[in-house]
Amino acid sequence: MKFPFFGVPVSVHWSFLIVAFFGVNRFDSAAEVGGWTLAVFVAVLLHEAGHAFTARAYGSADVAITLFALGGYTTWVPKPSMGPGKRFLVSAAGSAVGIAVGLIILWLGRQGSLGGMPDWALAFFETFILVGLFWGVLNWIPMLPLDGGHMLQHALTIFTPRYADRLTLGISAVVGVGLVGAAFYFGQAFLAIFLVFILLSGLRSLPESTARPPRRDAKPPPAESDQEPPAFPI
Repeated sequence: MKFPFFGVPVSVHWSFLIVAFFGVNRFDSAAEVGGWTLAVFVAVLLHEAGHAFTARAYGSADVAITLFALGGYTTWVPKPSMGPGKRFLVSAAGSAVGIAVGLIILWLGRQGSLGGMPDWALAFFETFILVGLFWGVLNWIPMLPLDGGHMLQHALTIFTPRYADRLTLGISAVVGVGLVGAAFYFGQAFLAIFLVFILLSGLRSLPESTARPPRRDAKPPPAESDQEPPAFPI
């Protein structure tokens, strides 16, 4: 499925339907599963839109969004003059949108404004807080291929461009190993294995100085200087 979102082309891969499967295990009724699936779709779309619109505001070309499986990614071709500071903001913008909207929904819930809504709507708002707000915060962890890893790389490029990539790899490895160890310590074996997969994906995909988007046959695809990594795994 393809559609424009305020001028940005969006492609939705069939694998995004996997989201509904996880909703079946979480909710009892079809209406709640529908609310869950819609919330994940909206949260991921808004996350990627944060990247896309920020990149476009800085003059980037060929901005596009793809949603797949449990996440998505944004591709964009930056202007030659686009420095690491603006790239940092592009990387940060995705989670910033989800966190902002999630906080508004959380505040409305605590004010009692969401009371009396149908089950599917409550499932929608509950899921959006989980995906948009909490994952948005976690996505700022300084570890590749999360947005936080790319934010770290761009920040380091400002101060020490020669060693930015190596430092990003090293910090990502230390943070990733620490998170994996913590997951095992608390008996979360599945989470630990999942974190290992994320860490290995990130360590293989540190951006190099390239100008075009990467191939589309990897999940997550190799991150490059003109591409934000998937909002992964949501």
